[in-house]
Amino acid sequence: MHVAQPPPRTVAAVDFAIDAYTGVKVRPGKGIPHAEAVTDILRAAGADESTQVAALLHDVVEDTSRSVEDVRATFGDRVAGMVAALSEDNSIERYAARKRALRSQIAAAEPATTDIALADKIASLRHAAITGGHISARKLSHYRATLRLARASGASTPLVAQLERLLDPV
Repeated sequence: MHVAQPPPRTVAAVDFAIDAYTGVKVRPGKGIPHAEAVTDILRAAGADESTQVAALLHDVVEDTSRSVEDVRATFGDRVAGMVAALSEDNSIERYAARKRALRSQIAAAEPATTDIALADKIASLRHAAITGGHISARKLSHYRATLRLARASGASTPLVAQLERLLDPV
């Protein structure tokens, strides 16, 4: 049986993430397993390689000591731009304000960034469903606001539909 090898940039992104997360404590359902789940969702939706690479790295700036400039130096402007747009501004203390700013960044970025944000929420909701985990009301509110943003921007219909289904019973 022949297994297709991932493209070299994808392999480099996995290596970058592994190196970045080494020694970093993350919550269950986060870190590299979460990044891979987000990437798998986007791959299945037909996302291009740069979008998949950005998905693998979408939390690396928030969770580790890596910077957007580290991402740019290795993966270029497009991937770095998406990662930057998906990274929260931790100087904004209030949750609702921080998430509002994040959604504004996503809305201002290229359309593939919204697809990554949708896949991120889908992966988190799937993880919670599988593990019996709880997602807070304020986080669900942010997920619904991200879904509204995606609908307004004309984001990937299959990803919008998946997130709608997952949020429906919640």
